[in-house]
Amino acid sequence: MFRKVDEYIKMKTSEGLEIFRAYDIRGIFGENLSVETMLNIGRAFGSYLIKKHKTKITIGGDIRASTPILLNALISGVSSTGIHCDLVEKSPLGITLFQSFINKYDASAFITASHLPPEWNGVKFYWGEGIGFSPEENDEIKDIFLKKDFINKNAFEVGQTTKVDPYNSFVTYLKSKFEFKTKYKIAIDCGNGATSLVVPKLYEDLGFEVESIFSDPDPRFPNRSSEPTEESLSKLSEFMKKGEFDFGAGFDGDGDRCVFIDNLGNFVSSDTFGILVAEYLVKTSNNNSILINMECSLGMEVYLREIGAKIKRIRVGHSFLSLEAKLENAIFGVESSGHAIYPEVFLFDDALILPLLLAKAIHFKDDTLSNMNKNIKLPIKRRFDLKCNDNTKFAKMNEIDATLRNEEGEILDIDGISLKNDNGRILVRVSNTSPKIRVTIEALNQTDFEILEQKYLPIIKEIIGE
Repeated sequence: MFRKVDEYIKMKTSEGLEIFRAYDIRGIFGENLSVETMLNIGRAFGSYLIKKHKTKITIGGDIRASTPILLNALISGVSSTGIHCDLVEKSPLGITLFQSFINKYDASAFITASHLPPEWNGVKFYWGEGIGFSPEENDEIKDIFLKKDFINKNAFEVGQTTKVDPYNSFVTYLKSKFEFKTKYKIAIDCGNGATSLVVPKLYEDLGFEVESIFSDPDPRFPNRSSEPTEESLSKLSEFMKKGEFDFGAGFDGDGDRCVFIDNLGNFVSSDTFGILVAEYLVKTSNNNSILINMECSLGMEVYLREIGAKIKRIRVGHSFLSLEAKLENAIFGVESSGHAIYPEVFLFDDALILPLLLAKAIHFKDDTLSNMNKNIKLPIKRRFDLKCNDNTKFAKMNEIDATLRNEEGEILDIDGISLKNDNGRILVRVSNTSPKIRVTIEALNQTDFEILEQKYLPIIKEIIGE
C-alpha cells in the first residue's frame, strides 16, 4: 500500500535500528547514539563511497553539545576507509554543503538533528551537488553498517583531513547571484542555533541592515525551541514591533529551514512565502516549473496555476525536493514546513538564501510584506502532530488509510493518504523523522474546517490509541 520509503523505515524500527530514518540518521546521544555507533556509521559511509569510486568529501556539524565528539568519530570512521575530508568544524548546513558544491567534491556529511531537542543528534548525507541521499542509498549504508562490511586501509592509505573555512567564498558566490539596490532592514532570530555562527555578519556583508535576537550559539536552545513556528517566533514578532523593519526571519537549529514575520509583526506562512517567491520567479524568468509538497495548501496550488505556473506535487522530504527539482528543471521548490530550494543558486535546502529571495519578491511587488501577506487569502489550515510509536506507526497508518478509502471524495496517495471532498481536505502521513503521525486539515471556512476536524480527528486518534 505504501511506497518503498515507508517500508524502509518500518524495517529499521522492527530491527531496533530506529536511528536510521528515510533521509538521515537521528538518535539521542548516550542512549541509542554513541561515539562507537557514529564511528561505525563513518566506516559504513566511507566504504559505500569507496565502492562507488568516490574519494573526496566535506564534513561539518552544528552547535549541539555532542556534535564535536560525534564529528571526530565520523571523521575517524570515514578516514579509515581512505576517504579524504575537508572539515568545516562548525557551520550552518548550507556552508558545509557549499564547500563540496563549489569544489565539485563527491559528497558531504553533516552532524545535526535539525530542529529536534538538544539531547538529539545524528547525520545527514548529501551528494556533492547537494541532493540528499535517497532512502535506498541510506539503506545501502545501513546494510554495510549491520554487516560490518567495512573497507580498512593501512597506515599509509588512510584519508587525510584538512580544516577549511568556506565563509568568504560563500559570500562572494551569493553576491554573484543576488544584487540589491535597496538596503533592507531585517530582524533575525537564530534561535541560538547554527545560523548564529554567521548571522548577522552574513546579511551585513550582503548589504542589509540587520538586528538580531538569540544570535549567540548555545546548544541548550534556551530561548525558544529550535523549530521555527508561529509560536516559537513570538519573541521575534515582539522585537520587531519596537522598530521599523522590512521583515523578520527565524531559523531552525541547523539552518535548512526559515520562517518569516512581516513588517507589522505578523506571521507569514510558508505557503504564503512560497506564493510570493514563486510569483516573482515565474514572472521574471522563462521557467514556470514549481514544486510543492503534499502538505502545501490547495489554495497555493490554485493561486500559482492562475499566474501561469506549472505545478507538481511531490513527497515530503528534502531529498525528494532536490532530486525532483533536478529532474523537472524546476525554478523553485517549497515545503510547508519552511524548507525551500532555488536551483539557480543551490540544489540543496540552504535557508540562508531564503531571506534574499523574499527581499527580491518584495522589491518586485513594490509593496510592504504586510500588504502582500494580507492580500493572499488561503484556506484555513492546521497540522496536528499525533504521537505514535515508531514500531507501530506504519500498522496504524494502514488502518487509517483503509478507513479514509471508504469515505466519499478524491483520494491521493503520493505521500500518505489525502482525502478531498466538498468540505476541504485531510492529509494523513507518517513522520519520517519522529514517532508521529501528522494530520493536516484545510478548508475554505471555519464551519467546513470544524466538520472535517470533528469527523476525522477522533477516528484517527482512536486508531492510534492516543
